[in-house]
Amino acid sequence: MIRFDKLKIVTDINHISNIDEKAFTAQSIGGLLLYHKYSIDKPYQLCIIANYQHSELSIEFTGKILRDEYINLINQTNIKKCFEEINRLGICTLAINDIIQKSEVVKCDVTKDVCYSELDNLVSYIKQNLSNYKKWIPKEKQNGIVLENSADTPRHRKRLTIYNKEHELGLSGNKEFLGLLSDQKALLDYFKGKIRFELNINTKVQIRALLEVQNNTLEDILASTANPLATVLNEAVRGIEKTPCVKNVSNYLRYLLLKDCKFNMIEVEAKIRSLSSKNTAISRAMQPYRQLLNDLNRSAYPDVKIQELISMV
Repeated sequence: MIRFDKLKIVTDINHISNIDEKAFTAQSIGGLLLYHKYSIDKPYQLCIIANYQHSELSIEFTGKILRDEYINLINQTNIKKCFEEINRLGICTLAINDIIQKSEVVKCDVTKDVCYSELDNLVSYIKQNLSNYKKWIPKEKQNGIVLENSADTPRHRKRLTIYNKEHELGLSGNKEFLGLLSDQKALLDYFKGKIRFELNINTKVQIRALLEVQNNTLEDILASTANPLATVLNEAVRGIEKTPCVKNVSNYLRYLLLKDCKFNMIEVEAKIRSLSSKNTAISRAMQPYRQLLNDLNRSAYPDVKIQELISMV
């Protein structure tokens, strides 16, 4: 299921009512009301614009609006809760079902959190294995890396950020968000050792292309089964699909079994037992797999951990 850390949707102006004019900023020209706007950056980002000139309502929000459920990010199962949280603020009333059924996504951040403790190694690997050094520009940021392509037009521009999510949550800017939580420790524990992959998609054309959908409706976007993070990583970084250099057919076949079991030795042993006769000495049969996994985890195959990490995105 695809997940987002940010969505910007556009829908009909009639899907908002009971606007609190003390909370919203009003913009008028010559007595004509152009729009109402509500915008905050903390404890989460939320921007609501009721544009009367174009009869449009735009709503942009981040996953932190889900509070304790932030670990799940924005997805098909909790989108209704996002709008319910906005209604709970008491600043307006959103027609939630109408918005879900009759809105378009115009911007989004596709996001995935992955367990990995060696971010510096990943950053180094990416910088050394870009597919095209003229097309892809790596920019180091505190705690991670930003990959951007050098496209001339917004419709072809891509921006992928990889960073330490645990560290980011500990920054002072997140204190208000953490203060909203009923179980702050549970959320912080979840993000321990997590790095975040975040792809900013800022045009409707790119959304359709990368999410492999025919239109930009919110329902279709949330139901997408595409993996735009993997698409962009495979485009930007060399070597993601290659296997480590093993020296004989037997070890290659063992590597394939290890990979199929996600390098989990418990799963490997269960697979070996299921395929072996009752007289097989399982401990002896497992030894070559343990040895190969040790080799993969040592300097014999220095890139394998990173390649497997990227393949999980």
